[in-house]
Amino acid sequence: MPQNAQEATRERPSKPTAGSRTRRPGPLVGVEGLEAHDVSSALLRSIASPPRIFVGSAREPNARPDFATLMALAEAAGGEPYIRGGRSASETLTVIAMQTHRYESARLFLAAGRTVVEQRGVYTAAVEDAVARHPGDLEQAHQAARRFLATVAQWRPLPDVVLLTADEPRAIEERLRAHDQEKGLDPAQLGFKATLFELLAEDDPDRFRIFDRREIGDVPVGEAVRDWLSRALPTE
Repeated sequence: MPQNAQEATRERPSKPTAGSRTRRPGPLVGVEGLEAHDVSSALLRSIASPPRIFVGSAREPNARPDFATLMALAEAAGGEPYIRGGRSASETLTVIAMQTHRYESARLFLAAGRTVVEQRGVYTAAVEDAVARHPGDLEQAHQAARRFLATVAQWRPLPDVVLLTADEPRAIEERLRAHDQEKGLDPAQLGFKATLFELLAEDDPDRFRIFDRREIGDVPVGEAVRDWLSRALPTE
């Protein structure tokens, strides 16, 4: 990722108020990857420890007119509006606009010092966009995902920390199918996406916290996430 883009992502500007001038902004935590639902579930179960986590989801209904307009544009273009909608650069820009809106909707929580958990956010969007643009070409997809992230970073910060699970593609596939997810997924494409997530993590290792199922053994990923939460996130 370009250096200027990385520097931009470290900023979290917020408008000061009379009661929050000395308050430290809360962290923005991204939950990304093929099995983001596992980590998200662990976070939801840990909602009271620490007690100030605000969990947002891309699939939750939002009645705000501005978001409704973005969704209408994506749906009119065709395809799954959360990931794709339209064609070529126009659909990529629509997805970037939606990711920017998600952050802006959470800024007041961050400014109040609360931890905001962003599920399947900018990294998932970057991977899905890149795979759709360059199926089967890992190098081109990697570069496309990096460009996506650099563009997003011009409009909003990337997460302060990203939680990502890793495992063998076959094991991931079995768990996804057991949860009735990605029923029609091509195993080759699954491995392609998993590799792309890992490459993005290697690009920015300080931002990523990887829960590798191959290393934690029989410890449930949820338990590992909750242990990390208790040690890493603010409690007041």
